[in-house]
Amino acid sequence: MAEIGLGSILTTEYLVPIFLGTIFLASLLAFKIKIPYTMILLGIGIAISVSHLTGVIPLNIGEFKVDPKLILYFIVPPLIYEAMMRIDREHFKAIRISALLLATVGVVLATIIGGLLLSYVAGLPTIVAFAFAALIAPTDAAIVIEVFKRVRVPATLSTLMEAEASFNDATGVIVFSSIVAIAVSQGALLESSGVQTHINVNIIEQIIHFAIVFFGGIAVGLGFSAGARILHKLMDEPFSETALSLAVLLGSVVVANSLGLSGLVAAAAAGLYFGNVTMKAKGIISDKTRTYTSQFWEMTAFFANSVAFLYLGLSMDVLRIGQNLPLIGMAFAVVLAARAASTYPILAGMHKFTKEKYPTVWRHVVTIGGMRGALSVALVATLPESEFKEILKTITFGVVLSSLIIQYPVLSRYIKKAFSETSVSQ
Repeated sequence: MAEIGLGSILTTEYLVPIFLGTIFLASLLAFKIKIPYTMILLGIGIAISVSHLTGVIPLNIGEFKVDPKLILYFIVPPLIYEAMMRIDREHFKAIRISALLLATVGVVLATIIGGLLLSYVAGLPTIVAFAFAALIAPTDAAIVIEVFKRVRVPATLSTLMEAEASFNDATGVIVFSSIVAIAVSQGALLESSGVQTHINVNIIEQIIHFAIVFFGGIAVGLGFSAGARILHKLMDEPFSETALSLAVLLGSVVVANSLGLSGLVAAAAAGLYFGNVTMKAKGIISDKTRTYTSQFWEMTAFFANSVAFLYLGLSMDVLRIGQNLPLIGMAFAVVLAARAASTYPILAGMHKFTKEKYPTVWRHVVTIGGMRGALSVALVATLPESEFKEILKTITFGVVLSSLIIQYPVLSRYIKKAFSETSVSQ
């Protein structure tokens, strides 16, 4: 009798039912032991990865691998779109300047501070230090949105965190891509002798490039949503209108990316417009369509979030992380320091010079709540094979894992102590 190995069973056609079964198992365990199902999915992914690396179970881990571009273009955008759909217009108005500054200036500041600290304190090559600082600076939309759906904080604070995470992913991608492009043009990724220690940057050129990519993405997202609003007036069928909202998201992301603009920013702008203009305006869509569409996007976000966390777990090389704990610990400390150095001044300035006021407790939550995740892992996975990539992978995986197992429990405990039931309801 021919022996059937586990690796031969887990072929492509079985991946979808296995994935759905894994989600069900994680949800069941989460209900029983009161741990977020996403963290259980992360643990399952890590267990599969460790089993593959140690040879305990003959799994072909390649069958579970997800193309990092799939994460960037088709997993993160629905999460951003759904989160921005849910954001209330008045809450967004109350934090819009702070959110955009944190998502742009904040990410750039964190990249500069983190890059300098890693270069001069940790002794990493300049290119490695700044590339890592750029890909780790943005908070992860999947994790932040999931966490702030669960923790009990004032709605305005939750809106600030979700809006920042939705927009700053794009900033991180733009800055990281620019650093890598500069490094490639100067041969830093191609030298067999190692990694170069310096790069030359035209600051004005990079600022102009960033503005075009970022605000161009906003224009594409708003353009698609505004055009779809006209079509919604001509329709009165829930399934067709829900499909139209999906077409708006995918269309804006694909068109923005093809034009060299930010698809993630396009997704955020499209979701904000759809949720606050199209969904809430009278005579545009019916109550039935509004209910169908909202439920569809909640389900879509649920599956996208599940893929993101399982992808995180499967990507983790725990053995390599264990071999580089001192470097990872130093990098994690630098990431936290860069986050604090970029958020506190911005929020303090907003408190002093605008109507957007943030108590000290809120500033602490913003700093602690800036967790990292699938976006950073996906970005480093897009690099070509090189010594440069291997160094970045090790540090990135370790810092992301540290962020999840340290920051989330600390944030939850701090919020329970800092916010009463009365303050949360405000």
